[in-house]
Parts: sequence; structure tokens; C-alpha cells
Amino acid sequence: MARAAVDAFVRLRGVLVVAAGAAAIFAAMHVVLGYALSKDATAVHPRQRPLGWALYDRIWGRVAAIDHMYHNGQLPRDTRLGVFLGVSTTATGIQRKYLDERATAADRWIVLTGAGLSFENLESVMLPVFFCSLKPSTVVFGVHPQMLVGERYLGDEASAEFQQVVGRRRRALESRFAGIRALRGLRKHWAVENRAIVGEFLRSLIYMMRLTVFYQAGVSAEGFSAPAPEPWDDDPLWLWYMDDAERQFAHDQVGFWSRRGHFESENYDPQGPQAQSLVRMIHAYRSLGADVYIVILPLRSTLRKIIPKNAKPCLLKVLHDAFPEAPPKVIDLDSAIPDALFTDEAHLSKSGGDRLSRMVADQLKAPEEKKKPAGK
Repeated sequence: MARAAVDAFVRLRGVLVVAAGAAAIFAAMHVVLGYALSKDATAVHPRQRPLGWALYDRIWGRVAAIDHMYHNGQLPRDTRLGVFLGVSTTATGIQRKYLDERATAADRWIVLTGAGLSFENLESVMLPVFFCSLKPSTVVFGVHPQMLVGERYLGDEASAEFQQVVGRRRRALESRFAGIRALRGLRKHWAVENRAIVGEFLRSLIYMMRLTVFYQAGVSAEGFSAPAPEPWDDDPLWLWYMDDAERQFAHDQVGFWSRRGHFESENYDPQGPQAQSLVRMIHAYRSLGADVYIVILPLRSTLRKIIPKNAKPCLLKVLHDAFPEAPPKVIDLDSAIPDALFTDEAHLSKSGGDRLSRMVADQLKAPEEKKKPAGK
């Protein structure tokens, strides 16, 4: 019996050594991640609020669809593509049909939107544009001065994921280990307690590595992602028709931005990371040959009153300091829409979006020499 046990150990010792090594590394991670890095380590914790990967996938699919149409001849080779970039306020405020009808700075327009008032998040979400074979001739940023502050990650806030899924996972974890005394402490391990952030960090790292390799290899957007069925429109119906009588939503918005310092004047830094992100994006899109415009989108008057007075001047200073000889054209519409056409402090209703879209489209006129002759 003893001999058989020794033989079994000899046969399995390789597996046991690997298992013991993995367990030792996992145990050491608690010290390394929890103490050496600390819970505030920017190497692991995101600087900006995570957006969720469904948003990245949606942008990739829409850009890949344009890439597919271009390769298949559905878009002529000389098509001047206009790209309007922004966040949810752009999704409710800018409707593509008005750009196609009136904005002669491009022939066809696509509106691509991220989420949250953060230039850094906008920069990361819009990377698919650089993989599109049809390079934009015009790029428009829909911005708010608050984006210079950003939406920094706060670890003690409720998860942005679906709570039902989180709840099921938590109950499964507790029931699985509840009866095993040796594993009861596993839930306190740094990597388990912060599994959402660790997973976000690892996925982001893999995503950036893929982008780098694919970009250097010349892979286009269509080769990176499956094309979406409809690339042009992405109507935010739930935001358009949100009941304005629900004032609690607007109140929660102000509290959310207040926790991130949007109403403190010292947080508007023309040299800060958000400002640098905006400058990088303008340089990058100009390097593709695009004309760049900045549209300062409207806000409800109640929100404009509590935003620091130096916010908009700070945004303009960023643009003029970075591009003293040729700053992007700024279209300032921050007070152009009456309060009655907002559904909350920042998002426009359907009729508000109609009005704003016409105003913006009329500002995006190409010089006469850039317009195509009729019938071409």
C-alpha cells in the first residue's frame, strides 16, 4: 500500500509542483497587489470610469461596416467622410440626417458616441476610426468644458454592471466556498475582492496589444471586427423620450459630477491629462488629413450656472496654446437651446436634437472650392 502511494506521488509530482506553485503565486498576489501596488495604483485601477466593453464593440461594428461598404464599392473612392465624435449628449443632440442634408464639409456623415464627460475615454473608444480604409475628411468633436476634468474612477461607487448578474455571481461564490474552511478566506484576497477591476485591467491590456499588432500589420476595421447591419444611425430612443417630470435623474447627475470635482475651478487645468488627450486627438485626426471642428454642446441653464466661470476659457486656452497658428474652428452653442427642450441637465429631447442638429449642420459648410460639382 505504501509502495503504491509512493508510486502515485512520483507520477503526479509534476502536476503537484505546478499546482503548489500556482497556489503560492496566487497567495503572494494578495501582498503584491494589495500592499506593494496599493489600492490606488494607477497601474491597475483605471484613471477614468470604465465604460463597458459593449460600447467598444458597437463602435467597432459600425466603423467596420463602413470599411466593408468602402471595400465593396458601395461608397465611392472619392467619398468625403465626416465623423462627428462625442458622448451621450452628442447621441441625443446630433442627428445624422441633418448633417447629410446640410453640412457640406463632407458628403456622408457618421455620428459615433461614447459615454461620460471624459476626453481620455472618448480617445480610447474612437480608435476604430484609424483602422477604417476610408479616412475622414472632416472630424467634429461634440464637447463640454467639463470634459477637461473627466470622470475619475471612484472605487466605492456602485458597479455600472447589471446588479442581477453581480448578485448571482456573489451568491455562487459564497455558496461554493461556504463549507470549505480552508477556502473561506479566498473572498478576502485582493484579486478576488477587486476582480472587476483586475478583469478590466487585463482586458484593456490585451485590447491595446491587439490594436498595436493589428495596426502595424495594416489590418483594416473590417478585418478586426464583424460589420454592424446598420452603420449610420444609432438612435438613443430611451434618452430622447425620458420623462422630464422625473427630476431625480437630473439631481443625481449634479451629484455625480460634483463628486468628481466638476464644479471646482481649480480642477480645470489646461495642462492636465484630459487636455492632453484632446490635443492628441486633434493632432491624430489632422494627421489623417481631416479638418477638425470643436462644437461646444448646450447645457440646461441650471447646470451652466454652477459650472466654474473659468471652464470655457480653459478649454479655449488649451486649443490656442496647442495650435497657436491654426486652432480648430470652435462653434459655441452652450446656451443655444432653451431649457424646455432638455430631458435632464445635459441631454436634449427629440425636438431639441432636431433644432441643434440644424444649427450645427449650417455651421459645417465647406469652402466653395472644396464642394463637389453637381452630379459628381
